[in-house]
Amino acid sequence: MMKLFFKDHLIWFLLLFVLFLWMNLLFVLDTGLQTVSVIYLNGTSLFIVVVVVSIYALWWRKQLKKQAFSSYHASSVMGLYEKEYERLRVELKQAENQLFTKFQEQADEQIRWIHEMKTPLTAQKLMIDALPPSPAKQQIDLEWHRLHFLLDQTLHTLRMESLEQDLILQEVSLRPLVIEEIKQLRSWFLEKELEINLDDFSTSIYSDAKWLRFILRQILSNAIKYSHVGQSIHIYSGTSQDGHTFLAVQDTGVGIEQHDLPRVFQRGFTGGYGRKQQAATGMGLYLAQNIARKLKIQLQVDSTVKQGTTVRLYFPHPNTFVDLQAI
Repeated sequence: MMKLFFKDHLIWFLLLFVLFLWMNLLFVLDTGLQTVSVIYLNGTSLFIVVVVVSIYALWWRKQLKKQAFSSYHASSVMGLYEKEYERLRVELKQAENQLFTKFQEQADEQIRWIHEMKTPLTAQKLMIDALPPSPAKQQIDLEWHRLHFLLDQTLHTLRMESLEQDLILQEVSLRPLVIEEIKQLRSWFLEKELEINLDDFSTSIYSDAKWLRFILRQILSNAIKYSHVGQSIHIYSGTSQDGHTFLAVQDTGVGIEQHDLPRVFQRGFTGGYGRKQQAATGMGLYLAQNIARKLKIQLQVDSTVKQGTTVRLYFPHPNTFVDLQAI
């Protein structure tokens, strides 16, 4: 440690040596000064230097030890903090796993309940279909479809967290899929006497047919909900400038305020007109957007108040199918 001290303060020792050398040189040049005075002056000066350097060296050594102790103490404290952090991290992970397990159990219970509800619903549907045509039958069938739609929406909401495990990616022809969804919602279309203009397109994309139908169902139900009696809905397909295939659902309904457009995909957001309707839940586009992201589908909403709304689904390029399989 003393070697380190002398090494760190070498410049000061060199300065003292130069000063002593210069002082003795002056004594040699001044012949009138006695030799004993020179020895006495050098001796006392050297003694003072030794005493001061020794005191400073002892203080420096003490400070160095204190610094080393502080560093060790800080290291020990950091070690304790790291151990405590690791312990809390493990506890948090365990709590997270427990909450996820509990949520999964509750979700499974709700899914089982929904499937149990589908049994009497199926029986009711058979009974409704067996009734003779009448306005009452049409109204009952409409309410049945609304109940079935809400149960289906809840079922897909519960399954959305584990969507990746349920994907079956394959080539899907869009027009037959759209026709099937229109048939499922025909009671709603008939209630509002809506005209369906479905273009004759033969577009095929790669996706999961079941989840894609769910997205389309939410968009079509919104188009019906926010359209007035006797209006029309136009469904068409095309290709964007960057080569993406898209499917568009265009209604001529009430439209969406411009300041509401950035919020249409938020959970529970119903907008100004939606608040006037008790049937509005604000979940349709929220669920559609979340599922679309996992399928790498981009949703775009354009709207003008009192003129209508257009929702476009932009599908990924065919070579992205490989990326989708890695989800």
